[in-house]
Amino acid sequence: MRFSFLYLGNFRNYRRLELAVPEGASLFIGKNAQGKTNLLEAFYYLSSLNSPRSEKESDLAYWGEPGFTVGANVIDGQKQSTVKIETQVTPSVRRRISINDRSAKRQELPGICPCVYFSPDDLSIVKGNASVRRGFIDSILSRKDPVYAKELSKYANTVSRRNMVLKRAKEDRAWAESLRSLDQILAGLGSEIIYKRFMLIKDLADLTRTSYKFISGDECDIRYVSTIGDLPGTLEDTKVMFSQNLKTLAKEELARGITLVGPHRDDVSICFDGKTFRYFGSQGQQRSMVLALKMAEARILEDAFNTKPVLLLDDVLSELDSDRRKKVVEFCDLGYQVLLTSTEASGIQDSTFSTFIVEGGSVRPV
Repeated sequence: MRFSFLYLGNFRNYRRLELAVPEGASLFIGKNAQGKTNLLEAFYYLSSLNSPRSEKESDLAYWGEPGFTVGANVIDGQKQSTVKIETQVTPSVRRRISINDRSAKRQELPGICPCVYFSPDDLSIVKGNASVRRGFIDSILSRKDPVYAKELSKYANTVSRRNMVLKRAKEDRAWAESLRSLDQILAGLGSEIIYKRFMLIKDLADLTRTSYKFISGDECDIRYVSTIGDLPGTLEDTKVMFSQNLKTLAKEELARGITLVGPHRDDVSICFDGKTFRYFGSQGQQRSMVLALKMAEARILEDAFNTKPVLLLDDVLSELDSDRRKKVVEFCDLGYQVLLTSTEASGIQDSTFSTFIVEGGSVRPV
């Protein structure tokens, strides 16, 4: 799959943009704050209805405008599609999604134009706390499985309600009955989430090991670390383990007033030679690992939607040495469309790249 055309209306610093997008790799060059990253953000928004940079959609509208439009032409083999998203941000957020001029649902977007976004901030997947790694896994699963996103939201609400009940039950035992009913909901939703994460990690780990060895020549190990213990092979067994943990920790949870077990407290272990990349990996090793994780993400989405996702690399190549840059460029040889940004062409430009200059909300080919 690839983008052949991008339209922006009142998106970020673009009043209006119509851009023909070539096959293969395109490099967008410009100084900071000129709109390079905004382009990649627009492509990702088309793919997921999310921004990799902002939680508020109001931030995506041109200053003072009540909304924005993002549209694109997508080519996937012999199939061509037109995707358009019109978003109103004031007085409240409302969206209208269309695919080939028919009304469409959010869940359709990842399958029509899947994208993988990579920026230097993604080093936090390796260097940051557990919530960042959980977010990375949840992002992949939510695009593959629309049901998962709903389960995750319901689970978060259940944890919030349960924590409130735990605090009240500590003072008034009459709340204990509410706690028992919430335990059943928590164990059911939590087990579904844990099981789906665990199954994804099995695939992600294999693909990441292959990618990391391709990039660096070294080995790595990835595994899911759950607060309910070493995970069994079935969903039903996972539910039993979850419920047993809730019973075991009941007194401690009541005393502390918080839910101590569940996917909201799980982590993903990323190691080499028995040591974590977070504490013992060099900058080069950490960057290689994040790149390997993103390569694995691309493969997982490719298998899920039976098409190659577009790779959006925001100011990434300047962070890599020449050998790792070559590995990234080789993505094009594998059939991926690659869209890159950089503040300069030095050390990055390649004869196979289509190059564009981005300046003040305008884009022109070189």
